[in-house]
Amino acid sequence: MAERIGWEVPMYYDKGGNGWVDTPSLRWKPWSARVRRECLAARDAVVLLDQSMYAKILVQGPDAVRALNRVCSAQIDVPTGSSVYTPFVNARGGIEADVTVTRLQAEQFLIVTGHPSQVRDPHWIRAHADPDWRFEVFDATSAYSLITLHGPNARALLQTLSGDDLSNDAIPFGAAREVDLVHARAWLIRRSFLGECGFEILLPTEFSHGVYDAIIEAGTPLGLTHMGMFAMNACRLEKGFRHFGHDIGEDDTPYESGLGFAVDLGKADLLGHERLSTQRAAGVSKLPERLVSIRVPGLEAETDPYLIHNEPVWHNGQIVGHVTSGDWGWRIEAMVGIAAVGHTDGVSAHWLAAGGFSVQIAGTHYPCDLQLGPFYDPDGARLRS
Repeated sequence: MAERIGWEVPMYYDKGGNGWVDTPSLRWKPWSARVRRECLAARDAVVLLDQSMYAKILVQGPDAVRALNRVCSAQIDVPTGSSVYTPFVNARGGIEADVTVTRLQAEQFLIVTGHPSQVRDPHWIRAHADPDWRFEVFDATSAYSLITLHGPNARALLQTLSGDDLSNDAIPFGAAREVDLVHARAWLIRRSFLGECGFEILLPTEFSHGVYDAIIEAGTPLGLTHMGMFAMNACRLEKGFRHFGHDIGEDDTPYESGLGFAVDLGKADLLGHERLSTQRAAGVSKLPERLVSIRVPGLEAETDPYLIHNEPVWHNGQIVGHVTSGDWGWRIEAMVGIAAVGHTDGVSAHWLAAGGFSVQIAGTHYPCDLQLGPFYDPDGARLRS
């Protein structure tokens, strides 16, 4: 276990109870084999990930849409039962938060954000709203548990616990539905930070124990495995999913971060609209700095040093960027990560495909591949299955 702003959270699961080993290492860890087991279970069966430490913020009232559309780069005025991925932005177009917003009712929205942002994100909404707007922001973190299931067997597992239709037609990717689950009423949100078929289960805290026990009983025949934060991080890197505070921050715009799909420039009142419009008009491929996916072929998980953070990326004898986060990708059996790189003529797909890149890990240069999209399931078929 480890600590996250006062929450005790699982980093990996060891049925043998061998205890935590904290010896520093840039290579294979005492828990690596267990992390591999958890990642492969997400690919081949189903995993349970307790994300209850994530902050849950309710924004509600007649002007809730206006308040959220001011700070959210994406369009939030969507049908009830829709979940939207969106950054929060600042006046410079930089990213202030990385969240999902689910419309529960016409005037009620649920924000799920990272645990360090529990205080920061509500403040950002209030600070940029018109004083005359009628809405409230309520921290509901302790009121709800967030149990998430990911993998090809996730839907089958949940369907045994509910009489509601949980098919892909009924709850497609990005949708949210309130359903009966065992003896509880819960929201199912089709999202996955792992890049698999995933369901986020948002349920009142007092029902958590009973629902959890039922999931374990129904999931055991389907290969259900518990997953910790180490495995979650490895999976999200294979998918190129950004992490606020590591890969993206206040000086990075969504276009520079590969998140341009989550920008709606039709909102004239959007914070940072001028800079974001300028970048979009100039062409994203012309941006001199962008985030990309990185893979280091030829390395072995058991013997070679790992990508972690801040390793220099070289091109033709010059440093052109650095790794923002990295780890071993167990589903694709390769060292993967995310890197921030720069090129005066623009970080384009053509420039990246031309190659000639290397990354310096623990003082040694290794040839590497860079591309704009992820290395695992690049078309998102598994995510939307």
